[in-house]
Amino acid sequence: MDIFIDENIPFLAESLQQNEGQECTFKRFQGRTLSPEALTNCLALCVRSTTLVNATLLHNTPVQFVGTATSGSEHIDGAFLRERGVFFRDARGCNANSVAEYVVFAMLLWAEKCGFMQGADALQGKTLGVVGCGHIGQRVSALAQHLGIRVIAHDPPLVEAGGTLPHGTENMNLRELISEADCITNHVPLTTSGKHSTYRMFDAEVLSYLRPTTLFIHASRGDVVVESALLDALKEKNISAAVDVWSGEPLVNAEIAKRCLLATPHIAGYSYEGKVNGSIMMARELERFMVNIMGKAFTVDWSVFERALEQETNVRVDYHHHEELLRHLRLSRELERDTAAFLASLDTNHAAQDFDTLRKTYPKRREILV
Repeated sequence: MDIFIDENIPFLAESLQQNEGQECTFKRFQGRTLSPEALTNCLALCVRSTTLVNATLLHNTPVQFVGTATSGSEHIDGAFLRERGVFFRDARGCNANSVAEYVVFAMLLWAEKCGFMQGADALQGKTLGVVGCGHIGQRVSALAQHLGIRVIAHDPPLVEAGGTLPHGTENMNLRELISEADCITNHVPLTTSGKHSTYRMFDAEVLSYLRPTTLFIHASRGDVVVESALLDALKEKNISAAVDVWSGEPLVNAEIAKRCLLATPHIAGYSYEGKVNGSIMMARELERFMVNIMGKAFTVDWSVFERALEQETNVRVDYHHHEELLRHLRLSRELERDTAAFLASLDTNHAAQDFDTLRKTYPKRREILV
């Protein structure tokens, strides 16, 4: 039987290589090009967010395991997999620190742009509104508090389920949060039904509560925001924006992108560590599936990941010196360079193809905030 692994999932195939030929063969594929015909002998499928896994893809295939090496799973038809009895796992939380670094970078860059980076603690006393307090929202809140930032939060499903908001945060409704925050970031899943649907939750009415000069960070899923309303806010309210996710990816609203402080092709979670963490989670779940459910001998060479995560250099981070912190993040994450490359790609006749190419060829960027 075949095990299919997206070519952009690093080190996973290498860590499983010793199982090659023992009743399984590993095949790599490009995320958007996978077809049902290719899966006629596929037992396990490991994807990233560019592959839609649904009845259309899996009809008349023998797939029994689906794993996504991403924290989000909106590209997976979970109801269909449950109906078919397919074993499914995601990599929730794998890139939380990577996205949190993106948020911190955006806030520090905004402080510099707005002219209050003078001194060590430029963001001290500012208010950050965090919408969605899962793995990423929790990490964002913790880093913001390290920076001396007041954090206010909004996550009704979490509160109603008896969960707790990040330590030291204040609970607010969405309009209050947007009216009060200097910076706003959202980390919600994309949901289209239920009491707390997030589809287009940031519409014209909600965004009307933004204050001038506010920083709006969008790094969850494109359709959480009504892009026409965000464009109006950029034009009329003099807000700043850092946008990493887009409605209709790989197609992008170029007018919004060109008005942003940061504009990137869905790579906020693409740190080197974030990708490797996703691979580790997939290896663990594949091993569990093969051994416990399929009853087959199956081993993972964990040393592949240990070597991959060895730090080349250790950066000493001072959370109280914001100017120095921005300097270090500029060297490690290079998000301004990413923005320049992305904006240049939008002026070509193959912008959608370039969107995928920029993600596929994304450079090795290491995390420094731990």
